[in-house]
Amino acid sequence: MHAIWDKLELKERATLLAVYGASLALALLLGYGWGRSGTQPALQAASLQGGAVEVIDLNQPETPTAEKDTTATEAASPEPAPPESLVVHVAGAVKKSGVYRLALNSRVADAIEQAGGATPNADLDALNLAEPLADGQKIYVPRKGETPPPAVSAAASAQSAPNAPRAAKSASVQFPLNLNTATAEQLEAIPGIGPVLAQRIVEYRKTHGKFQSVDDLLEVQGIGQKRLENMRPYVVVK
Repeated sequence: MHAIWDKLELKERATLLAVYGASLALALLLGYGWGRSGTQPALQAASLQGGAVEVIDLNQPETPTAEKDTTATEAASPEPAPPESLVVHVAGAVKKSGVYRLALNSRVADAIEQAGGATPNADLDALNLAEPLADGQKIYVPRKGETPPPAVSAAASAQSAPNAPRAAKSASVQFPLNLNTATAEQLEAIPGIGPVLAQRIVEYRKTHGKFQSVDDLLEVQGIGQKRLENMRPYVVVK
């Protein structure tokens, strides 16, 4: 080392000493600043593309990549609401009378099927099998020749059904009805006569002309001798 130093000229020695002194002074300044703040000096990296400087603080921990919070993003799916339904009572000439729950917009035929179907002696023509059901309605399937009780009428409950037609039967019907002028709605007020039979009576009158006697009802499909006798107190021919 001394041999190299001895070979240097005076200017070279002065330059080397100046560089050494400047380096020592810079080291002292950095050490002084580091000691006061208790932190490591920031490293500055100059961008190769321009003069922008990015300052990286080595004391700050690296921010981890944000992870998706599955508990926050995956909201619990609500349980599906139960389908709308209605409850009806099926009685009379069915295999299993009882209370049944059916889907909304079900028909009388659906209720009878739910009750195991009609018995062989059931008079299904007395009912409108396509009538929409109402919640709390009672469907009574009469037996052939039987006059169903007044409670069989579903007109009142059908009025409250959201999709059911207006009640066909009127409480203000005056008996006896004239078969040649009575409407289907009025005929439905006769015990044991449903919408189907009432419409058949009207259609028969339109096709064959006026009734000549009450006995002409035997010509209407679905009306037998027993049903005719049940209807006789409620109808006349004028």
